[in-house]
Amino acid sequence: MSSIFFGLSVAASGLSASQRALNTVGHNISNMETEGYVRQQVVQVDQSYLKSGQYQVGRGTSVQAVRQIRSIFLDNMYREAQSALSYWQTKASALEDVEAVVNDFSDDEGIQTAMEEFFAAWEDVANDPSSDTARASLLGYADSLTAMFNLVDDQLDQIQENLDTQIQSMTADINTIAGQIAGLNKEIAMAEINGDNANDYRDQVNSLLATLSEYVDTKVSINSQGMYNVSIGGVSLVNSTQANELTCQTKSSNGTFTTVVWKDSHLELKLKDGMLLGLIEARGEDSSVAESGTTEADVDADAANDNFSGDSANLISEIRTGFNILVNLMARKINGIHSSGEALDGSTGGDFFVKIDESLPFGIGNIQVNPELQDMDLIAASSVGGSNDGAIATEIIDFAESDYFTFDGLTMNISDYYAELIGWIGTQGEEADSNVSNQEALVEQVQSNWQSLSSVSMDEELTNLLKYQHAYNASARVMSTLDGMLETLIQQMAGR
Repeated sequence: MSSIFFGLSVAASGLSASQRALNTVGHNISNMETEGYVRQQVVQVDQSYLKSGQYQVGRGTSVQAVRQIRSIFLDNMYREAQSALSYWQTKASALEDVEAVVNDFSDDEGIQTAMEEFFAAWEDVANDPSSDTARASLLGYADSLTAMFNLVDDQLDQIQENLDTQIQSMTADINTIAGQIAGLNKEIAMAEINGDNANDYRDQVNSLLATLSEYVDTKVSINSQGMYNVSIGGVSLVNSTQANELTCQTKSSNGTFTTVVWKDSHLELKLKDGMLLGLIEARGEDSSVAESGTTEADVDADAANDNFSGDSANLISEIRTGFNILVNLMARKINGIHSSGEALDGSTGGDFFVKIDESLPFGIGNIQVNPELQDMDLIAASSVGGSNDGAIATEIIDFAESDYFTFDGLTMNISDYYAELIGWIGTQGEEADSNVSNQEALVEQVQSNWQSLSSVSMDEELTNLLKYQHAYNASARVMSTLDGMLETLIQQMAGR
């Protein structure tokens, strides 16, 4: 009789394991459309045998674990690829905004055209220095050109301020995610210490890590207690159930924009990829014209003193520097020439351009036509004692054709320099778009590999459903058979 009861126990173990497997299949099917869900699988093992005389008797089966079908390698690959993609997407988006501001590729009313009209107006003045019409036209074109430069400054300021706001908001989001991961780590530890599986908690953690990887590049590891540790730039963001915080503080070097630092140590956050780095590099540093690298001491500067470096790691700051070099050198050179000339009333010419803020150098946002020149007779178009010879106006025209500017090691005139600056912006945009396409392909490939391994396949689950259903029915049949044998045995013993 004991052997029959033992057989019932073996059959019951099969029923229990099949029921657990069927529940897992149902859970998989129910979460087929759940974002970030990783399919689960029952791991069955045979129970240790019993010794019966010289024989070994099997004790049935048991469920060792309900495991997730996932690859840590693929998880890490996805996070790395996603961080790089988010970085380039952010740079590309910022460049689109900048191109919308300074786009001169097909605009007949852009800065390039305004500069051509400005210097053409000087040619009209040179041809007829006493013409009020020519002088009025010159002032009109000069006002239009300086207004465009100042508008570019305003719009670049707005883009940088928007990017800085996004940096602050993203920093707060990172802190929120870190706190949520630390909280889930606690839930995982409590569940698994009690012998339960924490697969669904792990799905939530990995979903948060996927979002976090869009923001910053991370290193993720799992400790001996099954909890997730996360670091950024070698510094711990989440350690078991503890989360370190980031904060934004104003950079002392310029006092305008914020930098992201660790709250406790105040050390600057070090990044290699991710949306946050893209925002920081796109925004660049201080928007002040004083950062142009061109000083008032450079009144007689040649190309070597005004060189655009093209540093894409400080995108908008570098674009601003490029414009400031153009405006600063143009204003100083024209002022130097104009102040050496003679006005119609015989007085010595003053500055043609003046600063809006005298405490800062010339640059976009800090240039205007000298208000005194509203008296058009004060425009100094001729050389001193030249009897309206137009020599000064001609010298200003010659400046426009002279190679005073340097771009990428090449000297060029003001028109070519501006064209190179706009071309550099376009090249940066093309590079960003190309990298976005490359990274999208990589992310898609990694996602495809991940999905083939970890996502729920309805065909596979239905196959498992039938398999475990048959296994359950078979175990039930064994139990029913043994129950019949037991009943027969009891009846026979009762009849004795």
